[in-house]
Amino acid sequence: MNDNIYVYLSSLTGNTEKLAKGVLEKLSRKNGSFTLHDNEFLTSSDGIGELVILFFWCRRGNLDYNSQMFLKHCKNKKIIAVGTMGGYPHSEYGNKVKKAVFQSISENNICMGVFISQGKIDSQRTEFRKKLPPEHPHFLDEKGIRRHEESRKHPDEADIECARSYLEKKITEYAAACETVCMDGEPCIHCGMCI
Repeated sequence: MNDNIYVYLSSLTGNTEKLAKGVLEKLSRKNGSFTLHDNEFLTSSDGIGELVILFFWCRRGNLDYNSQMFLKHCKNKKIIAVGTMGGYPHSEYGNKVKKAVFQSISENNICMGVFISQGKIDSQRTEFRKKLPPEHPHFLDEKGIRRHEESRKHPDEADIECARSYLEKKITEYAAACETVCMDGEPCIHCGMCI
C-alpha cells in the first residue's frame, strides 16, 4: 500500500474542517501518513496518490463545488468520501445524498464508500427560512426548526469517532485489497467481478 494518503478538504463553515482534523488526529498511524490539501484549486493530478480521502460538505443534495472541481482532476483513483450535511445523515434524504455522491465519484473513479455526519446549520439560514411563507418548499415548520437546532450540536466527538472508525475500516480494506490481485492484474477492491 502507498503509505501516503492524499486528503482533500473542502469546508465552508468549518463543520467539515472540524470533522476532518478531528478524524485525522485520531486515526491510527498504522494506516500510513496523510497529506492534507485544504480547499486547494488544482490544475493537474500531479501528487494525487491512488487512495484519496475526500472531505466534503453537502450542497443541494451532492458534493460542494470545490469537491466537484477536485474530482475533475481524479481519474481511476480509489476515493473514500466523508461529508457533513445539515440534515439527518440516516434519513431518506441522507441516503439520497450518499447515492448522489457515490455516483459523482464513480463517474471517473472507484468510490470505496460514503460516510456523512450531521453538521451545524447557520442560525441566519434558520431565521431566513422561518420567515418564508408556509407554502414555500423551504419554509421551516416546528419539526424543521428542531432539526436546525439539533444540527448546532454537530459534528461532535461521537460523530468524529464514527467517521474515524469508518475510515479506519475502509483504509484497512484498501490495504488488504492491495495484497490481492484481480483477474485484470489490478489490486482487488472486492467489486464482485472475480467471483
